[in-house]
Amino acid sequence: MGPVIIARLYKLMDKNPLRVLSLIMALLLAGCMFWDPTRFAANSSSLEVWHGLLMMWAVCTGVIHGVGFRQHRLCWQAFFSPLLAWCVLVSGLLFFFF
Repeated sequence: MGPVIIARLYKLMDKNPLRVLSLIMALLLAGCMFWDPTRFAANSSSLEVWHGLLMMWAVCTGVIHGVGFRQHRLCWQAFFSPLLAWCVLVSGLLFFFF
């Protein structure tokens, strides 16, 4: 049942408008991380080290999804899940702007 759900979610997110939104959110969060890195740094903010790694993963996943790269293997579809990346991207952007 698990592999079927992963494949369906990946296919559901495989639409051009969603890809554009992934790319915009990923580039925006990457720009925010470059603009004010102290806000995301573990020593000078309320974030832990793993939060930063998770946001970098989400930016990479958003760019991969946004440019149209499609993973064929199920393990890579699960690892680079755009839906999970969206959750992290949105929370990172909310953290930066609010």
